[in-house]
Amino acid sequence: MPILILARHGETDVIGQKLTGRITGIHLNSNGRNQAKLIADALCNFPIHAIFSSPLERAMETAKPLSEACNIPVSPHIGLTEINFGAWQGKPYKQLQKLKLWETVQNSPSKVTFPAGESFITAQQRIVASLDEILSVMGENDLVVCFSHCDPIRLALGYYLNMGLDDFQRLTIDPGSLSMIHLINAKPHLRLINFAPGINPIDTIKRY
Repeated sequence: MPILILARHGETDVIGQKLTGRITGIHLNSNGRNQAKLIADALCNFPIHAIFSSPLERAMETAKPLSEACNIPVSPHIGLTEINFGAWQGKPYKQLQKLKLWETVQNSPSKVTFPAGESFITAQQRIVASLDEILSVMGENDLVVCFSHCDPIRLALGYYLNMGLDDFQRLTIDPGSLSMIHLINAKPHLRLINFAPGINPIDTIKRY
């Protein structure tokens, strides 16, 4: 059955500072480029059938080393792009955390539609529909890698794990990490989550 690997793009200089959303022109920093190389090193010897990516630069740049190592072109897919955060896009987190809606985003995201943007419900439907579309044309034993963003990956994993949407914030997806879903008899099985190639898991825990 098809195997789906979801890869979050590598680090940028604005992660943790502002909600970049669909802003263009955000590129990987040196650590992000190293994370992209580590992903390529970890996956290049596997029989990858196809590589898809959000069209935003930071995702495409993360996919590039794997594409070059496997000699497989990256197919941009708009359905894998970041959530449309509307009026929140580009705003510093310190500013957003003062808004009343911030608490709802954290605790009851199923109730949230971003001002002039999309809802978490719509975003989840979009990302899952896109992944289902990709998987529908894959062969029984094909492996496909999709490069996307933190929230779309968390929403997809939450759906495949049959989690309530209000619980998806409990999932952690770090920059440059890999998560893997294996479809067995059309049922998704989580094989891996938030694995950072080249990083000792204990070192990740020490950050918290």
